[in-house]
Amino acid sequence: MKRTIIILLIAACVGVTWYIVNTKERLTPEVKSTVENTLLGREEFPARPVWWQDDSVLAVSVVPGTVNPYQAAADACKVLKANGVNHTFVEVYDVVKLQEERDWVKLAADSCK
Repeated sequence: MKRTIIILLIAACVGVTWYIVNTKERLTPEVKSTVENTLLGREEFPARPVWWQDDSVLAVSVVPGTVNPYQAAADACKVLKANGVNHTFVEVYDVVKLQEERDWVKLAADSCK
């Protein structure tokens, strides 16, 4: 009996996970490109966004000491919202450490809702 319940719970978890993954709305490459180009046009973001993760996290980089990383995260959220992207998490990393030492130093983060 316990074995049957465990198997049913596992099957339910797999089913729910599959449903969530397959019904989540994906960002189009055009939207991503527009967001990236808009961010590149701003002085506080000297490099292309580092990466997108599952269309829910956007990592950007700044030069520490030249801009407030928390404000940079808020600015990135504004750009995302202006392009119709909601419910995204923005992470701001140190571009100097990333390029020179391959060290991912997170400076700030913001939830864009």
